[in-house]
Amino acid sequence: MRPHPRPQPLKPAMVPRAMTLRDDAEAIFYAAVAAVQPEVLMPQHMGCDGDRLWFPAIELEWQLDRNVRLAAFGKAAPGMVRAAEAILGEHIVAGIASVPVGTAPHDGVTAFHPGAADNLPDHAAMEAAKRIHDLAAGASADELLLVLISGGGSALLPLPAAGITLVQKLATTRALASAGATISELNAVRRHLSALKGGQLAQLATPATVAALAISDVIGDPLPDIASGPTVGDASTYGDCLAIIERLGAELPPAVAAHLERGAAGALEETPAATPVNARTAVIGSNRIALEAAAVAAAARGYAAGIVTDALQGEARDAGKQVARHIVGERRHRCLLWGGETTVTVTGDGRGGRSQELALAAAIELADSAGVGLLVAGTDGQDGPTDAAGAWVGGGTPPVAGARAALDANDSHGFLAPTGALFRPGLTGTNVIDIVIGLVDR
Repeated sequence: MRPHPRPQPLKPAMVPRAMTLRDDAEAIFYAAVAAVQPEVLMPQHMGCDGDRLWFPAIELEWQLDRNVRLAAFGKAAPGMVRAAEAILGEHIVAGIASVPVGTAPHDGVTAFHPGAADNLPDHAAMEAAKRIHDLAAGASADELLLVLISGGGSALLPLPAAGITLVQKLATTRALASAGATISELNAVRRHLSALKGGQLAQLATPATVAALAISDVIGDPLPDIASGPTVGDASTYGDCLAIIERLGAELPPAVAAHLERGAAGALEETPAATPVNARTAVIGSNRIALEAAAVAAAARGYAAGIVTDALQGEARDAGKQVARHIVGERRHRCLLWGGETTVTVTGDGRGGRSQELALAAAIELADSAGVGLLVAGTDGQDGPTDAAGAWVGGGTPPVAGARAALDANDSHGFLAPTGALFRPGLTGTNVIDIVIGLVDR
């Protein structure tokens, strides 16, 4: 994790209580993120004793003999790679990592390829995906392909299926997201427009053994939805994809629509319905782990802490109202925690992300409530195409009339920026979706 300035507790006599609540919330956020750092998680799920490598969660042992290939992609890829290299040393013969733009250079065996600026697939990420494709395709029966998966992996592994361009695939993702598609719906379509997702990476590596470790950025940690499931079976079909598109009313590029229609007609091979027999995958980090660490940190700061849910979803503005109304009814020195991933149906022309929109909707509900506040943030340090992870909102601010107009325009970032509400921790080196920290002191 890149070093962050840790918020220092301020004396209540020197600042308003609302500022102290924000300091507490930020400290709790950092504790949550620290618990899901790759360097913390990897040694718990991968160990080496001499030439014997083992993965407890997938019940796999491997005899090391300079026979490991490494493929990594996602926002936690840099830390996961460094942890793996520290364990495996000289036994890694080749490695490719598709990492976020801005990642520090790496001098280990694994080659880092930065891409996916603004959280979107780009040509740099596609070139890295091609290299991962070739790395897997070249693996032999006596080699282990270690696959390290984390949130943001879909954007960092965007190699399209034959006949589909990256521009067309990106336009499809934007159209579906703007129409309010859930992450599960997005991934179902992306798997069927990909050359590597939906079990295809593991299938490509046959006959090598594949061991995959994942840090989940999806509610409930379903393996097919973490980076679109490159090492596990895919129960969705081309027909399912067409049904999703019809339900959302999304307009797709003609080539994409034609590809999906050909697949539904049986002219294209489906993604593997079952996980390839050579592959095993385990989740090693999750939103729940982060929330549990947040609860411990809150208790250490004197709050009675409780996790409400790790499955917060739906429209961000509706979730914001729900969360705000929940904490308004609380009393005492309380910390309530939510985790999950909401969606934003874009109807305006403003800027923002789901965490900022949730925070703005909550602020409207909290306008007349003193002694309460919410920090809403993405654990990766990013929220949509902005420089913020989310925002802190407390009782009494911002003005309701202006907030409602901004919410209608999907301009949470534009409204919150001048108020000082935005939370900018920088890239955290991990990603277990979003957390909401609600504090009450009255």
